[in-house]
Amino acid sequence: MSALPSLPLFTDAFIADTGHLSLEQRGAYVMLLMLAWRSPGCRIPNDDAKIARMLSISPAKWARLRPEVMAFWHLADDHWTQKRLTREHQFVSEKVEKKRAAGKQGGRPKSLENNDPVEASGSENGKQNESEPKAPTPTPIKTPVVPRGTDAGFERFRAAFPPKHVSFPTTQARKRYDQAIKAGATPDEIEAGAKAYAAEQLRIGKAGTEYVKSADSWLYQRRWLDYAKPTGEPLGAPAPKPNPEQDRRHRLRLAIDHFRDEWRQGTDEQYRPGTAACTTSPDIVEEARLAVATERILTERPLATKAA
Repeated sequence: MSALPSLPLFTDAFIADTGHLSLEQRGAYVMLLMLAWRSPGCRIPNDDAKIARMLSISPAKWARLRPEVMAFWHLADDHWTQKRLTREHQFVSEKVEKKRAAGKQGGRPKSLENNDPVEASGSENGKQNESEPKAPTPTPIKTPVVPRGTDAGFERFRAAFPPKHVSFPTTQARKRYDQAIKAGATPDEIEAGAKAYAAEQLRIGKAGTEYVKSADSWLYQRRWLDYAKPTGEPLGAPAPKPNPEQDRRHRLRLAIDHFRDEWRQGTDEQYRPGTAACTTSPDIVEEARLAVATERILTERPLATKAA
């Protein structure tokens, strides 16, 4: 059995992130998450033949699913890792270790230094004499704990967070925001993460739709950390070198999303692939167009056969 048999799954985030995947692609992605979760280092090998065997599918089918599924993963040291999964694995591992350490302390006897009998003032039987006045019980003074930055900071976060197709969940979001501040987060880093997330959703055309994560879920999942700079990065440090393979996968996924939306919803976005404003290379556009055309044929063929 795996050392961590339970895998946390944030349903809102998963549905929003995988809305563009087919049912088969989504199933392969979930299976890879579970396989990585129970593997040492929370990762999977960079071996397509082995991955196909792990998924119990043919290498040819894995080759068709691979571009969309592996767009969520990062390749390093000849292994694939998933950023969010790795962070949750580390978080759960630390909690397990703390509970294990606490369990080892639970069976030890407590100190008996405060359990020795003490002579009571008053009569021999230890009861206070009725003639002696009782000492007044002091009233405890409770100092309210007010989270730092939960007023102006929350309003700045709310203004920076991208719009969704439903109203902003003020009550739940405020609760999650306060919890994040108590846990050590700062209003500035949460606001910066919300602005980065809003810019991302606007860039990929999801702002104002159901694909935007709910603000309370975004806070509960600590998603502002997805946009934080690495710890120890000096001010003014040069930007990391671009990863051509990762950029190509990202552009291919966005292009497929556009063509799929155009097919299913009839949308005609200003910056969709193939227009003058598009900066995606023609080979990626053509690959995305063929992928969606194939998907459309496979989807509509059973319907045509049934109608005939």
